[in-house]
Amino acid sequence: MKPAAVQPPKGRITDLSVGRWVVWALLVTVAGPGRALEWLHALPLENGACIVASPATGPISFLRFGDHAFAPVRVADANGRAIRALRGEPILVAPFQQLWIELWMLPPGVSEVRLEKPMVRDAFWDQVIAADPSVLGPLPRYPLLETGTFGAVLPAAVRQIDHRPEEIRRQQASLIDPIIPPVVEREIPWAELEAQAYPLDFQKVLLASPNDSAPGFAYQNGQWFTTWPSRDLPAGNKEDHWFAPALLIGGRLVRPAPLSARTAFARTGDGVTVPLWTLEWGHAGITIRQQLFSQRPVGGTVPRIFVRFQLINAPAGTQLALGTGRRPNVHYWDDTARARTPIPFFSLAPRYVQSGHTVLDAWGNVVLASPQSFRLEPLGPLETLLVFEADAQGGIAVETPQAELPPAAVPATAEAWTAAEAEFLALWSARIEAGARVRLPAPEWMERIHIWRSQIEAITRVHYQGRERLSYGADFYQAYFGVEEAWPAVALALWGRTDEAQRQAAIMLEPENLSKTNVHHQSRNGIGPFAAATIARLTRDPVWLGHIAPVLRECARWTEDVRQQGAGSRPALTRGLLPPHIYGGDVRDPATSLYATAACWRGMQATAEAFRELGSPALATEGATLAAQAAALRQRLARAFSAVTDRTVAPPFVPFALALPSLGGRNEGPYDRLTATRYGNYWNLFAPSFLELDFKEPNETAQPNRSVFSYAEQHGGLWAGQPRFYDGLDAAYAIGYLGYLLDRAAGDGRYRPQALASLQAFMLHGSSRNGYTIPEVAGLFPERLQAAAYEQLVREAPWSFGMYDADRYLAGHIAFTEPLGAGAGAALTLVRRALLSEDRDDLGQPDGGLVLLPAVPADWLGEGREIVLEDMPTFYGRLSATIRSRVVSRKEIVMEYEFAPFASNDRMPLRFRLRCAPPGRTPQEISFVPLASGVVHVQF
Repeated sequence: MKPAAVQPPKGRITDLSVGRWVVWALLVTVAGPGRALEWLHALPLENGACIVASPATGPISFLRFGDHAFAPVRVADANGRAIRALRGEPILVAPFQQLWIELWMLPPGVSEVRLEKPMVRDAFWDQVIAADPSVLGPLPRYPLLETGTFGAVLPAAVRQIDHRPEEIRRQQASLIDPIIPPVVEREIPWAELEAQAYPLDFQKVLLASPNDSAPGFAYQNGQWFTTWPSRDLPAGNKEDHWFAPALLIGGRLVRPAPLSARTAFARTGDGVTVPLWTLEWGHAGITIRQQLFSQRPVGGTVPRIFVRFQLINAPAGTQLALGTGRRPNVHYWDDTARARTPIPFFSLAPRYVQSGHTVLDAWGNVVLASPQSFRLEPLGPLETLLVFEADAQGGIAVETPQAELPPAAVPATAEAWTAAEAEFLALWSARIEAGARVRLPAPEWMERIHIWRSQIEAITRVHYQGRERLSYGADFYQAYFGVEEAWPAVALALWGRTDEAQRQAAIMLEPENLSKTNVHHQSRNGIGPFAAATIARLTRDPVWLGHIAPVLRECARWTEDVRQQGAGSRPALTRGLLPPHIYGGDVRDPATSLYATAACWRGMQATAEAFRELGSPALATEGATLAAQAAALRQRLARAFSAVTDRTVAPPFVPFALALPSLGGRNEGPYDRLTATRYGNYWNLFAPSFLELDFKEPNETAQPNRSVFSYAEQHGGLWAGQPRFYDGLDAAYAIGYLGYLLDRAAGDGRYRPQALASLQAFMLHGSSRNGYTIPEVAGLFPERLQAAAYEQLVREAPWSFGMYDADRYLAGHIAFTEPLGAGAGAALTLVRRALLSEDRDDLGQPDGGLVLLPAVPADWLGEGREIVLEDMPTFYGRLSATIRSRVVSRKEIVMEYEFAPFASNDRMPLRFRLRCAPPGRTPQEISFVPLASGVVHVQF
C-alpha cells in the first residue's frame, strides 16, 4: 500500500522566503550541554488571551503536536481588531513525536498583538506555546510517513461507530444503562456488545517479569519504553526511554498507522497464552513481524525487554530503524507548584552514544544492545535514529534493560537472546498453569484468563522503597491503597496459587499497612483480615492461620475499641459506628463512613469463621466470641442503614458518608444523576465496594444491597454494566456490581443474560481488547463514541502526558493509565464466579451450595463442546469437572467430576447444582450431593 505522508499544518506562505525570516526569540537559551532544550515557552493567558510585543521582523513561532496546535486561534491589535497572519511552511522538529513549529507572519507596523485562545478542552491543551527554532541546531533529514489505514484491525462494526453529539449526550444523560437494560431477556452476543464503543486498544501493554518493580510497556504500533530514575531531572523523578520501529526506505521513514498492525499475545503448543506481545504489519509487499517480552536472565538481577524483528520480502536497501529518545516521566497532580504544560515532554535531549553493539546513556549505562550491527545518528535535537543491518534471515534482535546496567552485564549475542526466550516460555507456561486450570471453548476468555494471571504475578508483589510490597498497579500506580490489593490475593487463592495468595495476604497484615496514621486505615483494618481469612478458608492451612491470628485478633479488637470511643458525646445516629475520618483517598471530608464500618464488620466476621473452622480449640473458642461481637456490630449497622436510607426517592437511596461537615452535618445524597456531582461519582465507587462485602438483611428483600445496586442502575451509574465515573468508566471497581449480578444469576437463572452481558462488556470495554489492560478511569464521552475524538486519543497515547492534574484525568482526556494488577485480580475473581459460584447465607457466608456454570455463554454447551475445570478450590474442597455436550445427538449434557472435600467442612451439608443453558433449549438445572467422584446427566 502506498504510504500516506504525515501531514504538516496547512497554510504555506508562497510569497515569502522562510530562510530570510528572523525568528522572534521569546527565550533562546540552552540549559546546559545536551540537557533540556529551552526552546518552548507557554505564554500566560488571562481570560483566554495575552498581549505581546510584535516582532520587528520575521514571524512568530508556535508549537504543534500532531494535529494539535498550541497557536492562538485569533490575533488582534490593541483595539481588538482582527489581524490576518500569514502561515509559513512548518518546521519539523521531531518526526516520531510529530512535533512541528508553525510560523506566523504579522503585518508590518503593528507594535503589539493580542493572542486569543479560549478554553475548549482543558487548561493543559488550551495553551499558547511559543517556539524558538534558532536554538535547535540541525533538524531531521528523514520525513516520516504512515502506511496502512487507521483502525484497520478493528472489527467492521466497531469502525463504523461515529455517534452524533446528540446521541453521545443522550447516553451520557441517560439514567438507565443505555447498553444493558435492567431486564435482559435474551443473551446479548459478544459482537453486539463489542460494537457499542471503540476499544481501549491504545492502552499500554504490560511487558514485565515475575515480581517486576520496573516493568516496561508497549503500544499497538510496536513502540515500547522502559522507565529509569532520572539523573537530569530533580531527585525522585523518572524518565522514559522510548523506542519506535519503522522502515527506512529511500530516505524515508515508514511506520504503521495506529491500529493498523495485527497484534496478539503468543500461544504455546500446549495452548497457554503467554505475555509475549506480537505485531505484524506490511508495506509495499514487505511484511514486518515483531515480538516483545520481558525476562530476567538466569543469574541476572535486572529484567530486560527482548525484541525481535523479522523483515520478510524486503528488497535491497530496506533497513529497520528505531527512533529513540528520552521523556520525563511526569506523573504528578498534587504538586500545585508545577506548571500544567506539555513543555517538559518536548525538551529532554537523548544524549545517547554508540559503543560497538550497544547504545549508552550519558552515564555509561546500556540503553539498548543488539547482536546485529547498527549505526546511531541524530534525528533532530530531540530524537536519535538507530539503523540496523538484518541478519541473513532478515532478523534483528535487540534488548533494552529495564534499569541501569553497565555494558559488561549485557552480552549482546544471539545466543543470549535465544536463551532468554526459552527461559521466558518455560517460566510463564509453568506459572500460568500452576494451581487451578480451565479449558473453555472460547479463546477470548482463555487468553484473558492467562494474561490476567501473568499480570498479577508480575506487578502485584514487587520490591520497592527498600522492601517487598503490594501495588495497586504499575509505574504511577505502584503504591499500596489497601482495598484493591485484596482482589489479586483472593483471586490467587481462587485459582489455586496457595503460596502466593498467603504471601500477599501476609503483606496486607504488616504493621506498616495497618498503621492507623494512614488515610485509608479504617477500611484497611477490615479488608486485610477479610482477605486473609478468606484465603485461609480456601487454602485450608491451619498452620498459616495460626501465624496470622494475632494480627486478625488485633484488628477485631481495634474495631470494637474505636466504635465505642466517645460514645457519650457522639450523636445517636453515628454512635457505635467507626468515628468520623477522611471519607476516601480523594474525598478528604471527615465523615462517618458506613462502608468502612461494614468493612470492619466483614473482617471481624470472616476472622470468626476462620477461627471456628480451622483454628485450634483455643482459637475456635475465641472465634465464637468474635462471632458474637460481629453479630452485634451487624445489628448496629442494620439499624444505621434503616435510619439513614432515604425512602422518599425510588429506588431508596443509601448514603455511605454520614454527617459531612461540608454539607452542614447532613448525610450525602440522594443524587438525581450520580455522575453530575463530585460526591455522586464517589458514591458510585463506594457502592460496588460495599456490595463486595455482601452485607444484607436476613430476609427476602436482601436490603440494603438491592437498593444500592438499583440506585446505581436507575440513576446513571452504569454504562454496559460498568461503573461510570465523570465522563468515563472506572471498570477496575466493577467487581462489586458484577459480583452482585453474578450472585443473583447463581440463585436464579433468569438473571444469567444480564450478568453474562455485563461480564463480557467488562472484558470488551473495561479492558483493552488486544492487550487485556484494565485501567482505572478510561474516557468514554465522547472519546470512544466518536471517530475523530477516538483517533486523536489513539494517536496521542504513546506520548500521553502523565498525571498532570486531576481534572484532565477524571474527564478522560488522557490515556496514560498503566495496567492494574488489582484490575486483573478483580477480573479473575469474576470469571471464576461465572464458572463456579458458592451459594451464600444471610450473613454472606458460603453455606454448602455450589453452582457450576451459573453465567456462561450458551454456545459453550453446543453439540460437541467441552468445558474442563481442574483442581478448582472452593470453600468446601477441590473440584475437577469435565462437562461435555451431546445435546443434539443424545439430548443430554454429561458432567464427570472428582471432588476432594475438606475434612473440616462437616458443619455444613453440601449440595451442588449444575446449570445448563445450551443454544435453543430450555435451560435445565440438576442438583446433587457430591461424592468423591461421579457422573451427572442433564436431559433435554
